Amino acid sequence: MSRSSPGEVIPGVWWLHGTRGSNVFLVALPSGGLALVDTGFADSAPAILAALEALGRPLEGILLTHRHRDHTGAAAVAAATGAPVIAGAGDCRLRDGRLVLRSGIGRSHPVRLLSAFFRRRPAPVPVAVAVDRETAVLPGVRAVPVPGHTPGSLCFVADHLEAAFVGDLVISHGGELTRSLRWANHDDARYLQSIAEFAAIAPPAGFPGHGAPVLEGFDAALRALAALPRRPLTPRTALERAVRLARFGAGFAARRRPGEK
Repeated sequence: MSRSSPGEVIPGVWWLHGTRGSNVFLVALPSGGLALVDTGFADSAPAILAALEALGRPLEGILLTHRHRDHTGAAAVAAATGAPVIAGAGDCRLRDGRLVLRSGIGRSHPVRLLSAFFRRRPAPVPVAVAVDRETAVLPGVRAVPVPGHTPGSLCFVADHLEAAFVGDLVISHGGELTRSLRWANHDDARYLQSIAEFAAIAPPAGFPGHGAPVLEGFDAALRALAALPRRPLTPRTALERAVRLARFGAGFAARRRPGEK
């Protein structure tokens, strides 16, 4: 398999390599086309376009789980493919009479927020569909609002695959689900509520924006996580969080390699 070709995780879902930032997935639709879920950083675009060429199917939509730049940096692939961008209404705004994705990075990336002052701002990303309620957005795929991490965070459920693409609703550490840190969320109380609400309808397979997919028992694991309160900060929990942040940071910056789990 070449460096830029996708790897199929389950029938109909490809976890792309050659990308950087968030996980990037291609999803087969009942119509015969594909959906792209998140795009990683801007330099992920060549790998995404190469994967699309390798699969040889039309791209019917670009589904963005939330506005953070590690998930939306390469959304300009819309210009190369003509595919519409679909995002949460809370993460969009009107600019010069057209709907675009907000440019905010968010509190989960303070280093990048600082560096943004020294870099050219990316071009606005036009949004074709801004989702403000649960709705079908592509054949076989519905968007479910899960606000909290950002105002417009979404999960995408592919009912024909019994799979959900959940962005940063949860993070997978070796298959163990964890929550975003309190300070990383726009509204932590609403974020925790969204986990509980989505856990009630989650399918068996889950594809987080960071970490390995959970191919069985995602629904049960999410319900168990939703039942747990936030733990108080102690020396032990602080050490555990530091270790997880270090692992997250390493994966966040690295380009995903073929065969990597």
